[in-house]
Amino acid sequence: MEAGDPAREAARIRALLNRHNLLYYSENRSEITDTQYDSLMERLRQLEELHPELLTPDSPTLQVGAGPKQAFAPMIHEPPMLSLDNVFDPGGFLAFHQRLAGLLSLEEEPEYSVEPKLDGVSLSLVYRNGVLEAAGTRGDGVRGENVTENVRTIRSVPLRLSGSAPSPLTVRGEVFFMLEDFREWNRCRAERGEQVFKNPRNAASGSLRQLDSRVTAERPLSFCAYAAGAPPPGIGDQRELLAALEDWGFPVRRETVFTRGARETEEACMSMERRKETLPMEIDGAVVKLLSMELRRLAGELSRSPRWAVAWKFHAREVASRVLNIRVQVGRTGKLTPVAELSPVQVGGVTVTSATLHNLDEVHRKDVRVGDLVSVRRAGDVIPEVTSSLTRGDEGRGEPFDMPSRCPVCAGPVARPEGEAAHRCINPDCPARLRESLKHWASRKAMDIQGLGDSLAERLVALGMVRTLSDLYRLEPEALAGVERMGRKSAENLLEQIDASRRSPLSRFLHGLGIPGVGAVTARDLARAFPTLDALEEASPEMLQKVDGVGPVTAAEIREFFLDPVTRAVVDGLRNAGFSPVEEESAVGAALEGHTVVFTGALTMPRDEAGALAEKAGAKVTGSVSPRTTLVVAGPGAGSKLDKARELGIRIISENELLNIIYKE
Repeated sequence: MEAGDPAREAARIRALLNRHNLLYYSENRSEITDTQYDSLMERLRQLEELHPELLTPDSPTLQVGAGPKQAFAPMIHEPPMLSLDNVFDPGGFLAFHQRLAGLLSLEEEPEYSVEPKLDGVSLSLVYRNGVLEAAGTRGDGVRGENVTENVRTIRSVPLRLSGSAPSPLTVRGEVFFMLEDFREWNRCRAERGEQVFKNPRNAASGSLRQLDSRVTAERPLSFCAYAAGAPPPGIGDQRELLAALEDWGFPVRRETVFTRGARETEEACMSMERRKETLPMEIDGAVVKLLSMELRRLAGELSRSPRWAVAWKFHAREVASRVLNIRVQVGRTGKLTPVAELSPVQVGGVTVTSATLHNLDEVHRKDVRVGDLVSVRRAGDVIPEVTSSLTRGDEGRGEPFDMPSRCPVCAGPVARPEGEAAHRCINPDCPARLRESLKHWASRKAMDIQGLGDSLAERLVALGMVRTLSDLYRLEPEALAGVERMGRKSAENLLEQIDASRRSPLSRFLHGLGIPGVGAVTARDLARAFPTLDALEEASPEMLQKVDGVGPVTAAEIREFFLDPVTRAVVDGLRNAGFSPVEEESAVGAALEGHTVVFTGALTMPRDEAGALAEKAGAKVTGSVSPRTTLVVAGPGAGSKLDKARELGIRIISENELLNIIYKE
């Protein structure tokens, strides 16, 4: 290194550090000691402090973290980060394989990649001109949290790519702990008297979401890449993609295998399950993907998952525990769920003290009783459940469990609707139901009452100010202003929102009621078929079943809701509060009838409002571009969806052009 030339020295040190990071995390080898590495890092830090203009976006010194943030900014994913459908055995995978073969009219067995399903946190990385520009958590798949500063501290994430990576490039992967790193980190925490973490996945999630990135930098997180937002140019299959990712500097899992046909793929998944305890990181399944990018394109995607990939979830680890009691909890819809209270037991690194028994039929099928020794697992490694009773014989066992005839929360009547496994409390004023019902009523897709969040809804119920939904419309400003964290102005603003909700259309009213089986889409379809509340109340089950998505069970639920005196009283109370909902006549006609529309990029209105407007004009709105898409509405910052639309020759319009079409201006 040349003395007196700090720019050249800094550049050479950066190149050395980046090279050694690549060797260590991608090739599992090292050419220098930790002390030598730290010495290079310290020299680079000194140069950048003396010459701040030398600090670059890909400098390894950024891996030490920065000061705390107030909150994470949102990050929009283009394309969305889809989830995967699950299978649990060869039969489930065979059904997936056969659906795929039928969909694609394949004449020969397709090839697949079988990759370990890392038990960590999904991450999206965006590179421009080879430099890391942004990093975001998955969130809801469309909008995540921008955690770029934290991700820069993860040494296995390249800050600058090697080779000839395309620009821009979106890479998807997983943040996780190697088991050896996790155990050593926990050991050091214990020595310092700090709380240790129960399992690597939760620790990875918490570490990635630290507002102070210096905290993240202290934690030995790892990253592994497994996908791109869109297939990079020249990449024809998953084998080529993984090789390219490795060439660009990303770690990839060497356990990945490539197979042909259902039998070979099943054997690969089962082999990976047998070997999972020997791997250096935790996995909870295998991800099976069509190898060919072209076949993936032809197979397409559903709104939340691709048709060309599936997660084969491994059997959860099971442990034994004693049933101390069986209690019944009540949900928002009034559903009663039996829950086993257990002697504390560790399952997959988590202390479990209760586990769901699902419903009465399941309790009887498994013959679970108080006092039994039972087998417990975490379904999908998440939700604890009792799988079976291990107690044999009747001696000393408790009585068979039966569902109570009265609600354990409000003593209201309990019924089991015909055709359902669930028992329900049918008292809408039940406090257990009311808290969740009020939250749902005020939610964005229902009444959209801004200012009435979850915590305020809970306080209003706890204070006895709202005992039924209609009480919301009798709140007085003075009383509301006296609620904790409310003031006069906040109370006035909220009451304006509550009053405005009286004029909500019928579809929102129906969705807000929480009728079993009636979500936002079904509520909209019902309101279109029966534009007034009176018409819907008088509809017979046969008439209701003519509506898309309404089968015999849902039709019976709707009919029963308007006939039962208890639930009828809720509707009457809302009518008395000023509701007379009708479905709004479409002011936009059917200008988009027959069109399938996709939105991409920034819009002047919220994306869901734009989608609702397009649907009102007759369109079907989807989240991804496919050969069935007929219109793509593109705003500033449009990404891969716009590129795909151009490839397929789909008509692309602006937001203003969309409004002109709808309103025929």
